[in-house]
Parts: sequence; C-alpha cells; structure tokens
Amino acid sequence: MLQVDDQFEVAAPRSEVFRAWTEFERFPEFMTGVDSVYVETRERLRWRVSIADVPRSFYAVVTEFRADERIAWVSVDQTTMGWWIDLDEIDSARTRVTLRVIWSPRGDGPRGPGMHELDERTIRCDLQRFRMRAEQSLSRAA
Repeated sequence: MLQVDDQFEVAAPRSEVFRAWTEFERFPEFMTGVDSVYVETRERLRWRVSIADVPRSFYAVVTEFRADERIAWVSVDQTTMGWWIDLDEIDSARTRVTLRVIWSPRGDGPRGPGMHELDERTIRCDLQRFRMRAEQSLSRAA
C-alpha cells in the first residue's frame, strides 16, 4: 500500500481550488497514469488507468462533498484508491490544501509497457501539476 499525506498552498481562492478538484474529467491533465475519469452521477465515477497492478477500469464513489471545504472519494472495492482533500482559506487569494492519498495495487492489473509505476514522488509531482494548473486557470480567467 502507498499512502501520501501532503499539504501545500495554491495561489487561488478556495472556491476555485475546490472547483478544480471536482473537475474529475480533467484529472488526466495532471495525474500520471489516469487515462480518463467519467462522471456517471454526482457520486459515481468510472476511472480508466494505465497503472501497474491496478485494474484498467474501476469505479469510485464520492464519499464526502462539502462545497469549498472537503471532497473525498474511494474506489468501490475500497482497496484500490482513496483521496481525502480538505481546503482552508489562508486569505481571499490563497488556499491551503491538505490531503491523503492511498493507492493499494492488488496485483491483478496489467504490467508491462505503457503501464506507469506509481510511487510517492510521482504523486507529489502530480500534486504540483495540479497546483500550477489551478493557478494558471485563475490567471487565464482574470
């Protein structure tokens, strides 16, 4: 099992950061190995990934949704993945993101060429790409 706990600041208002975390379809833009996320309902997500030892496709459910404060989702099997994200306003233009990510490859997914290995460094790099994307999207809107 891989668990990453992190905290970082985003130079954007909390509502904008929350919006970015709820644009699941855009996750492939910053998440390594995520090919697509399709929102079937407000609570149900279908993921397609290229991550070693993780099934190519799986479902996740949103377990918590408090606008501008907290969002969490876990895979339906409750072992493949889980994300818990809390947002705190530092001031009107900066947000603190505190999160926990759990990935637990089951060993029944594909391996080989085109499959990404997921480790703590990769997840932390993905989080920095998220931060940059959220800040850039705000600057484009201004």
